[in-house]
Amino acid sequence: MYGKKKTVENILILALDLICLTAALGIGFWARYGLPYGTYGAWDSRWLLTLFLAVYMILALLLEPYRHFFRRGPMEELKQVLKSELLLYLAVLAILYLAHQSEDLSRLVSAYFLISYALLSYGARLAFKQLMLKGYRRSRYSSRLLLVTGTADAEESIGNIMRYNEWFRQLAGVALTDDPGLDFVAGIPVVADSSTLLDYAAHHGVDEVFITGNALSDTSRLVRWIEELGQMGILVNVNISAFDIAYTGKKMLGRVGKYAVVAFVRNIFSARQILLKRTLDIIGSLLGMVILGVAAIFAAPAIKLDSPGPVFFKQTRVGRNGRKFTFYKFRSMYLDAEERKKELADQNEVNGLMFKMEDDPRITRVGRFLRKTSIDELPQFWNVLKGDMSLVGTRPPTVDEFEQYEAKHRCRLSMTPGLTGLWQVSGRSDIKDFDEVVKLDMEYIDNWSIWTDIKILLLTVKVVSTGKGSR
Repeated sequence: MYGKKKTVENILILALDLICLTAALGIGFWARYGLPYGTYGAWDSRWLLTLFLAVYMILALLLEPYRHFFRRGPMEELKQVLKSELLLYLAVLAILYLAHQSEDLSRLVSAYFLISYALLSYGARLAFKQLMLKGYRRSRYSSRLLLVTGTADAEESIGNIMRYNEWFRQLAGVALTDDPGLDFVAGIPVVADSSTLLDYAAHHGVDEVFITGNALSDTSRLVRWIEELGQMGILVNVNISAFDIAYTGKKMLGRVGKYAVVAFVRNIFSARQILLKRTLDIIGSLLGMVILGVAAIFAAPAIKLDSPGPVFFKQTRVGRNGRKFTFYKFRSMYLDAEERKKELADQNEVNGLMFKMEDDPRITRVGRFLRKTSIDELPQFWNVLKGDMSLVGTRPPTVDEFEQYEAKHRCRLSMTPGLTGLWQVSGRSDIKDFDEVVKLDMEYIDNWSIWTDIKILLLTVKVVSTGKGSR
C-alpha cells in the first residue's frame, strides 16, 4: 500500500510541476513576444517547451526531487524548488549550446521564466500540501490507523509517525497493551487495550492497524490478532521482524512513518484497479442520475398521493470500515415503519443480522410497485456519485445491525458498499440466511476484478427486468 501511495503522490506532484513549467515558459514568451506559444519569425517556441518538459521528467526520474515531500517545511521546499529550477535551466542551456540553438532562448524569456516558475511551482506545492494534509487526510477517503504498542514505546512511536506527515493516513487512536489507565499519549486518545482491541477495531471505522514495540512480545497473541483483524478486512502492519509469521491472507512490505513493516491483508488492490472501479462508478452514477430524474417525475407525485410523508427516505447506514453516511431511497413505507419494525421482529424471514419479510405491512401500495421494479433504489446513484457507495459491492447495514456484528461479519465492510452485489444477483430476497449473504460477500471481495463488477451489473439488469428474487 505504501509503495502505491508514493507512486500516486509522485505522479501528482510531477503533473503539478509540469503544468507550472508550461505556464511559466508561456509567460516568458508572452512577456517577450506577446504570444505564449507559436511561431516567432523563423522558429517555433513549442519545441522548446517539449525540450523543457522532457528534461524535467528525466531529472525527476534520476534525482528523486519529491523524496520526503510532505516532511519538508516551507523554507526547505523553496530551496528544493530553486535547486530543481536551476538544474533544469542549466541542463536545457547545455543541450541548446551543444545543438547550436542557444539563440532560441533569449535572456528576457529566461528571466521571466525563472521568476514565474519559482513562484508558480512553490505556490502550487504549498497549496497541494495543504489540500492533501488538511483535505484528503481528514476526509473519509484517508486511512484511519490504530497504533498498537506498549506504554514505554507509545510516545516515540507516535512522534515518528506524526513527523512523517503522511497525507493518506490519519492516526485515529492508540491501543496500549499493558493497560496503564491513560486517556491520552502525546495528544492521541487511548481507545483500547489488549482485551478490547478487536472489538474496537470491528466497530470504530479502523482501516489499518500498526503493531510495534512490546506488543510483539506475545507471538501467539500476535498471530491471533493478525488472523482476526485480517478476517475483518483490516490491513495489519507489523514491525519488520514479524515477516515469518504464518498467515492465510496476503503479505507485503510497507512503511508506517519511519518504520518498515510487514502488512497482512485479506486482499490487495492496485491503484489502477481502484481508479478503474471509481471511474466506472462515476460514469454509471451520472447515467443513473439522469434515470433518477426521469423516474422522479412519475414516482414523486405517486408517493405523495399514496401516503403522507416525504418523497425520499433517508437513513444512517454504515459504509466502508464502519464509516457512517446518509443513505437515500424513494420512500416505499409508511412513516412509522421504523417503530413498527420492532413489533415485527419475530416474523423476520432471514436468519441473522438482516430484516426481510414477504408481506411486510409497513410497505405502501405504491411502495410495493417501486420495490418490485427496484425504482426505490434509484436515489442511491447520488450516494455512488458522492463516493459513499459503489455501483457494485456489499449492501450497507443499518447502525443497529452493524452494532451486533461479530468479527467474522466485519470483513464485508472492507470494501465500499454497493447498490448491487453478488448476493443480489444470486437470489436477492430468496436468500434467507445472513451467513450465506456474508459468504457471497466474501467471495466477491476475495475474487474482485473490474470484470466481476461489469458482469454483476449486467446480471442486475437481467434480474431487475425479470423481477426474479425481488419484491
